[in-house]
Amino acid sequence: MQKQLSIAVIGLGLIGGSIVKKLQNSCHSLIGVSRSRQTIDKALDQGLISRGSTDISIVKDADVVFICTPINKTVPMVFDISKTVKPETIITDAASLKGLIMDFVNTSHTPVNFIGGHPMAGTENKGLDSSFPELFEGAKWVLTPSKWVQKESINTLKQIIEELGAEWVIANPDEHDKAVALISHMPLLLSQSLFSLVENYPDQSIRELAKQLASSGFRDMTRLAATNPELAKDMLIENKTNVIKALRELVNKASHLEKQLSENEEEFSKDCAKIAEMREIMYSPEGKNVYDRDN
Repeated sequence: MQKQLSIAVIGLGLIGGSIVKKLQNSCHSLIGVSRSRQTIDKALDQGLISRGSTDISIVKDADVVFICTPINKTVPMVFDISKTVKPETIITDAASLKGLIMDFVNTSHTPVNFIGGHPMAGTENKGLDSSFPELFEGAKWVLTPSKWVQKESINTLKQIIEELGAEWVIANPDEHDKAVALISHMPLLLSQSLFSLVENYPDQSIRELAKQLASSGFRDMTRLAATNPELAKDMLIENKTNVIKALRELVNKASHLEKQLSENEEEFSKDCAKIAEMREIMYSPEGKNVYDRDN
């Protein structure tokens, strides 16, 4: 049986809001922190949290603290929270970059019971109203334990992640940042580029017709272009070395396919079929990632 914990969530947006909505009916006591008093009042009115405040000192007695703030505010928040809570309190985050955060924690002169976290789930929307309890169902949740953390703390956080419906994955922070550049950050840049191409296409007649005809394919390919601008900026700038490298690899792959399309239609057709087959294997009919790296 899961131990009853006092769990604080700092930032009640899409991720933080979905955490408290999923744990709302659990045995845990939930604390919410937001910059907006209106958001706190809404969370209290909806029964999502038992206590809430715009002041982080409210988390001082929490057993676990989830930091769900923008990436650029995560490191300062880890610093502030580590001075506020008990030494044994588990501190984790939800930022999509892990290298710079783990470097800060691991080089700190003061031990911090910190486990880096990144739920591989989200939408292009933001705010408490956009959050929903099923957000993490079947999703991967990356964990990057710091050098200070105790094994029991890792096990406790793993149990909470399983309660949220996600599957935990332990990863090296630098490898994580390279991997998400490939499957999250670079695709964001690609999505922005594609939408910008159509929106600014020089032939007005073609541009307007393309926008009129755009359907599910264009919608799905450009969904990431609607990502919260602050989040998009943080991801692309802070991980730009890996993003640029991934983008260059994409250009090379696209150039290869372009050459085949131009010079060898038979080989191009074979590649298209192989790519389609591999893509189909990677996801379930419901759209969940079923890839197993061990098989």
